[in-house]
Parts: sequence; C-alpha cells; structure tokens
Amino acid sequence: MDLMKQGLSTHLFVEEKLSLERLKEVRAFGFDTLEIFALKPHFDYQDKKLATDLAIWLRDQGRFLQSIHTPFCTDYQARSSREWLSIADPERLRREKAVDEIRRSLEFSERISFPLAVVHMGAPEDRLSHRHLDAIYYSLGTLLPFAEARGVTLALENIPNELSTVEGMRRFLEEAQVGKVGICFDSGHSHLQADPHTEIRDGEGRIIATHLHDNHRKKDDHLLPFDGDIDWAKVLEALEAVRYSGSLTMELKSWNRPPEAVMRLARERFDRFAKCQEDLMEMKTREG
Repeated sequence: MDLMKQGLSTHLFVEEKLSLERLKEVRAFGFDTLEIFALKPHFDYQDKKLATDLAIWLRDQGRFLQSIHTPFCTDYQARSSREWLSIADPERLRREKAVDEIRRSLEFSERISFPLAVVHMGAPEDRLSHRHLDAIYYSLGTLLPFAEARGVTLALENIPNELSTVEGMRRFLEEAQVGKVGICFDSGHSHLQADPHTEIRDGEGRIIATHLHDNHRKKDDHLLPFDGDIDWAKVLEALEAVRYSGSLTMELKSWNRPPEAVMRLARERFDRFAKCQEDLMEMKTREG
C-alpha cells in the first residue's frame, strides 16, 4: 500500500460552494490527490463557467484529481427533506432520474480527466431484495458504457443499508458480471454495521478507492481518524493484506472548525498512519 497517496475529499467544504481557491488550498497543504464531492449546491457540475475554471487549473496539476463522488440526492443541504437519488430504486422513473443526474456529473470528465467515480449503492432506506438488485443491474447497464467512454471507472460505495455490505457488493458484482466496476470502501459507514478490517478483506481484489473517517459507531460523524473508535492499525494492515494501492482519501466534516485547521490535522493523521505502517513492518520483520 502506497501511503504517499494522501487524498482529501471536498466534502470538508460541503457547507459552501466549491471554489478554485479551495482546490488551491488543498494542493498547498500537500495532499497528493483530490476527490470532488459532486453534489449540489456544493458543486454544481452544470455551471459551465465554474466547471471550466476548475478544469483549466486541474489540467496543470498532473493526476491531482483522482475521483468525483457522484450525486445521491438532489440537494445535499436539504437535510431531513432530501430527495434521494438511488440507482437501486425499483420504480423506473425515479431510477432513471438518478442515473441521468449521475451521467450529468460524469460529463465533468469531458473537461478534465479523472480515473474514478464513486456511486452510492442505493439510498439509506433501500432493502436487500431481488427488485433492488435488478434495479442496480439495469442502472449499471446505462452508466457503465457512459463512464467507460470517458475513461472513468465506477466504484460502488458501501453505505449503511442492507444492500451494500462489502461482501454483498462483491458477490453482486461477481454474479452479475456487469463489467469493470470496483468498490469504494468507506471506513465510517463500515464501522456503523460491521468491522472495517474484516470488510476490507471481504473486498479483496475489488477495492479501488477509499473514504477514510471515524465515528463512535452511533452516527456517521466523519471524524478525523483516531478521533473515534476504529482500530486504524487493523484497517491499515487489512489494506496492506489485500494489496490496495490507491489513494487514501479522507472524507471529513469540519465540526465548526476552520477547514484549514482540519486539513492541518489531517496531514498529522497521515503521519500517524505512516507510524502504524512502520510498526506493522517491524512486527513482521521480528516474526519472520
């Protein structure tokens, strides 16, 4: 596992509209990769001027833009009244609305290339049923060729619902044989209903992206690593065991702190990740 790929999601700035200045700050803090949280109103991917301005700058940043997080609701700020966009919706018109919105966000790749796009495996209330799995199959039948034509690989994300345990997603992808689709492992979501290090091993060979954040197993808090109850040494050991080589992307909330302070702390937590990895290597050397 390459710990040099230290990533940050613009989820940290979700309470404001995304700006070029914020992307420059992320770069200035030394992060290697970026994920754009492509949900309105934070990032309006249909705003041509904004999309063009961001893309022009990103083109000069090498492989900085690693991924976008595709939309899973129409208005992220709506909180309790959110209208979910679910590729697992058995109702055709609602499912097609979700697919259409995801395709609109993927059109950003026509301005600036990026390798990955994260897609939620359904909505929070979606249940494990053949109807929901069939809906995902049909949705991917539309989304996959659209993404592949733009050089983008889709990664289904585990969220706290019955559909999207990592083991369930891996089994679905193997049985459905839908093509080149991976898994985005979300540590916080995993911790709410399973053991993160166990789920990572369940996803061996399929995990191509990560969302790393912590919680106390009660709410999806998006805390900095080591501020909750996740055993990060075991998480990193599991990622090493499955030979994960992608970016370690932190998906954080500011919790009323200046985003600059959170970015500074995030870099410090990456240092703690590196120390965990050094300790793991030393232990293996002693045992070997």
